Amino acid sequence: MYVARVLFVALVAFVFSPPAQAARLRPYTVPNTQVFDMHSKQTGDDYEILVATPPGYPEPGKLYPVVYALDADYSFALTRNVIEHFVEREDLPPMILVGIAYPGAATDRDIYKRTRTRDYTPIFVRTGGYGLEFQKVSGGAPKFKAFMAAELFPVIEHKFAADPNDRTIIGHSYGGLFATYVLLTEPSMYKRYIIVSPSLWYSDRMAFQMEEAAAARGEPASADVFLSVGALENSQMPNDLRDFYNRLKSRNRPGLKLTLQIFDDERHDSVFPGAVTRGLRTVFESLGPRPSP
Repeated sequence: MYVARVLFVALVAFVFSPPAQAARLRPYTVPNTQVFDMHSKQTGDDYEILVATPPGYPEPGKLYPVVYALDADYSFALTRNVIEHFVEREDLPPMILVGIAYPGAATDRDIYKRTRTRDYTPIFVRTGGYGLEFQKVSGGAPKFKAFMAAELFPVIEHKFAADPNDRTIIGHSYGGLFATYVLLTEPSMYKRYIIVSPSLWYSDRMAFQMEEAAAARGEPASADVFLSVGALENSQMPNDLRDFYNRLKSRNRPGLKLTLQIFDDERHDSVFPGAVTRGLRTVFESLGPRPSP
């Protein structure tokens, strides 16, 4: 009995103890990425700027398209891996990804809600969204747009081989509302727009009033725009986006290339990965068939 007990204890110790030569655990770092801090005079806040460069970067004399991703606290790593996957398979051109993140937002939901409510909404609205506590800081999109144009773009184009004439923006939900706001007020800021489940309901559908105002000004919009939403979101989201797409389409602007994609089996929180994948391939026109390996 004693021998059996000793053997049992030894077996348990062997199974549940780490191997003698096991490698020490260490943090995983996403390759070809870096991060730097940036303070904005326009918004008065601090940002973490996440940057991913393509394989083989930089090539002498080459300028790269730049993709700007909002809500980088959850979108950056996912979008970076999608881009890397397609670039390596020559299904997207090499490009630089820039994510705009907020210190602490990845682990603190209140920071996440407050900062995106402030930066992504075009006007102050007292109610709606995440509630009164967060809506009291709403309406900062004009300042955030100025931060991007006057502060962020120059820094990126100084530090990296970034093409100032080839920018793309990706925005989801409130981020999609912000991208829509830019499209309707200063469309030349970006060459391509990937707008996912935009909050067009905001402030009694103010985006539709902005669209009418933009049409009345007769601004010559020239951009590739990918609009997407999940069919399983509340009915207002896909209905609003169809309406918005049809209104843009009816303006017959030759330089405005529009694509609408409704993802049948996706909800508001699940649509983003597929929409980013299809959106990038659409606005960079790489949807053609490719040979099998």
